[in-house]
Amino acid sequence: MAEMRLVLCDDDAAELNELREYITEYINSRGLYGEAVCFSSSAEVLQYVRTAPPDCVTVYLLDIIMPDFDGITLGKKIRETDKNSTVIYISNSKEYSLDAFSVRAFSYLIKPFSQQKLFEELDECLDRFQVVPQKLMIKTADRTVSVPIQEIIAVEYLDHRLIYQLANGEKLKGAYYKQSFDVQAQKLHQTGVFLKISASYLINSRNVSGIKADEFIMRNGSQYKITRKYADSKKLYMDSEIRRLKTVYLNNDN
Repeated sequence: MAEMRLVLCDDDAAELNELREYITEYINSRGLYGEAVCFSSSAEVLQYVRTAPPDCVTVYLLDIIMPDFDGITLGKKIRETDKNSTVIYISNSKEYSLDAFSVRAFSYLIKPFSQQKLFEELDECLDRFQVVPQKLMIKTADRTVSVPIQEIIAVEYLDHRLIYQLANGEKLKGAYYKQSFDVQAQKLHQTGVFLKISASYLINSRNVSGIKADEFIMRNGSQYKITRKYADSKKLYMDSEIRRLKTVYLNNDN
């Protein structure tokens, strides 16, 4: 799975530090394999672009008014080398929003913006790149466990707990909460890979090896029944796979 780099550039030290804190929290909350890389000038970012690892998923969060040259010019220079990365502009003014289109910017955030707004924009980036978190932090009755998402086959909701069924056959019982399945499973839904197939089951779509008329077959041989209410889960799975494979094809083609 590709590493995710979030490259931040702002010549205001206080605002850059706040943005770094937001991004660090975002990476941790989403369980991503990635890091924030901070710069205070356009020239520094451009130097980074020339030496950045080619296999990373990169998101640039750029201020507009900066020393050396402005963020729009920087975005154009980035595009000369990296046509597939995402550029998000952050500015105190709407004045340059139209110019951002020339760089194919993903979005344009007006300062001050909330942490929630930034997280929403970054979640859309994850969807675009089909970036899947590497691990999930699972709280049990007495500890918190880090589990690679690829090792989770399915999740059952039983007696107000999430029961994680792992590829090695083990079951990991989550902590007890007086909350509904959907509420407890919010972090799972945010990964974009878990699919609800019944009132009490989610499956990991990346571990599906086949589909029957009313069942998903998983890579460890286990089978999970699709109930009538969630019959469209098969179509949702197929649509997701088509988008993922198309993204992989386009990235390889470039």
